[in-house]
Formats: sequence, structure tokens, C-alpha cells
Amino acid sequence: MRPRRIASLIGLPLIAAAGLSGSALAGPISDKFALTGDVATPGIYDLANLEALPPTTLTASYLAGGTPVTDTYTGTNLWTLLNAAGGLLPIPGAPKNPSLRNYVVAVGSDGYEAVFAGGEINPSFGNRPYMVAYSDTGGQLGPSGPDGFARMVVPGDVAGGRYVSNLVALHVGHAPTLPGSGGGLSTEFKLVGDVSHPGTYTLSSLEGLPATTLTATYEGPSGSVTDTYTGVSLWTLITSAGLVTNPDIKNDVLRKYVVAVGSDGYEAVFSLGEIDPMFGDQTDLVAYEDDLGQLGPDGADGFARMVVPGDTAGGRYVSNLIELGVFDASVPEPPGIALFVAAALALGFVRARRQSRN
Repeated sequence: MRPRRIASLIGLPLIAAAGLSGSALAGPISDKFALTGDVATPGIYDLANLEALPPTTLTASYLAGGTPVTDTYTGTNLWTLLNAAGGLLPIPGAPKNPSLRNYVVAVGSDGYEAVFAGGEINPSFGNRPYMVAYSDTGGQLGPSGPDGFARMVVPGDVAGGRYVSNLVALHVGHAPTLPGSGGGLSTEFKLVGDVSHPGTYTLSSLEGLPATTLTATYEGPSGSVTDTYTGVSLWTLITSAGLVTNPDIKNDVLRKYVVAVGSDGYEAVFSLGEIDPMFGDQTDLVAYEDDLGQLGPDGADGFARMVVPGDTAGGRYVSNLIELGVFDASVPEPPGIALFVAAALALGFVRARRQSRN
């Protein structure tokens, strides 16, 4: 069953959320959500639409308010859902691996939001089995459940902050294009965006931060690579520069992402929920030293590169770093969500009409 499109927006229970701010008040129980943004076929998904997609079942454990929760969920993989909608739209001017610049924002009926990086869920890279769940054994979902007809399930996260319940929107966006420097070896990078102390980092300034050493394996252009790296965790780097969040928004950190830029203009996005120790707790590294000689004066990858343990391929191992930008991926909160969804779906309809005429 194909998802319903623009006309089906009438009656979407987003309007019931009007007047709420952030997640200060409970939102209504959802029975459908909108898929919007940089996806080929935007649409409205209800339970029947989700059940028509390939299902998967998994058991996940997380902390909710400090209390352990374990439940078994059935739903559809987030990447599968995006592909069923025709896949992500190409980003104009993007070099190879354009999906690594994409992100998905999950929005609950109370305005609560969490962002997921395209590279996290792409099977060629992070391959995280994040799910849009529509049933569970614990009774959280369904007609008598408090979490609506669908919620996000994020196996591996420590706390349940990204388990967005009562889904009303999944919005696909992409990071801004930050210019490269024409290629070549990097000797410094800038940290910009939502930090109190933006600045320029050199080898000596990185060496002045707490160091982490780890061994990672990934698929490179010439085959499998295993190397041992020393550097600064991306989370440590950003928080040491004073990550800016809004204390009035619950888990505002989960609305943010960082984009890494190489000297050739290549970009990759990392959600802060992926690297925050309270949630994904992944030790992504800004490495400045390695055993194989990829980094340093005689290395081809500049003085610093990204290292992403757990990724299958090395697409997010951005080399010759020249910039790290921290940005907010928020979409409008109620009462603006309904208008936002309608406008995004209308834009998708226009795109589809134009493509069908070409």
C-alpha cells in the first residue's frame, strides 16, 4: 500500500498539538506521520502503510528516566522506509557518497525531536538497525499504548532520548555546503557553529586535549584497512569548545549534528546523539597520529582525519580536515509543524510532476 499524499494531510492530528512548546506538555496520540524533505516521494504513513513494508523484529534495552526498559519491537528499518519512498534526493554539487551529508529528524506530537545521520543508517557505512516500530510486546504501541501507532527504536543507545514516540513527522534534510580549500594536505581546521568558543585547531592544540587511542577496521578504496589511531574524541572536542544548547528544550543536544569537511570539499555528517555518552556513546575520533603513516608530515591524509569505529566502509573517515561545523537540524515545532509538513509535501508533489514531464 502506497503512502497517502497531500490530500491526506487533512485531519492529520498535528493540529491538535497547537499551542504546545517543545515537549513541555504531552502531545496527542499519533495515528499517522508525514515523510518530508529530501526524499523522492514524500507522503503520509499510517499503520497499514508501515505494515506493507518489509518487517523486522528486535529486542532493545535502554534507560527511561533512569529506569531500565527492555522490549521487543516489530517495525520497518528506517533505511528501508526511505528507500521505499524512492530514496534520498541527490544533493546538487555534492561529490561522492552524497547520502553522508543527509540527516533525518524524527518529530513527536509534542514537538520533541531527534536527528539521525544518513551515514549512521546507510548499510554501506554505519548500518545501524534503527527502526520505525509499530508494535511491541510491552504494550507501549497500539490502540491502548501511550506511544502512538509508531515510534523510533534505536538499539544500542544507552538512554531512550532518541526513541521518539507518537511520531508525526520524519524530515530528511542535508548539511550546508561548506567550501573546501581546493584539496591538498591540511595543517589546521576550524570549529564553527553552535559552540561558545569557535576557533582554529592545529596539531599542537589537538595534542593539548585528552587523548584516546583505538584500533579500527574499514573498507577503503583498495580493500580492508586496519590501523591504530590516536586523537581526540569528537564529543570531547565539541564539548571542550562549549557546545551551545537551549536549556528550555529537553535533550536539545539530540537536535544537533556536526559536519566534517575535507580540503577537497568532501563532507560527512555525524549526529550528536550518535556520539553523546548518554545516548549512542560512539567514540568517533579526530585523529592526528596513526601506526600506518596515513597522518603526519609524510601521510596523505593531512594532520587530522575523522575515524569512525564500527562503520563498514571508510566514507565518513574524512581526511585532510579543514572544518567541523556544529548545526541545529530542528524543524518547526507545533503549531508550525502542520504548515511545514503541508508545504514540504506540496514541494515534493511539484518535484514529482516536473520529473514525470522530463
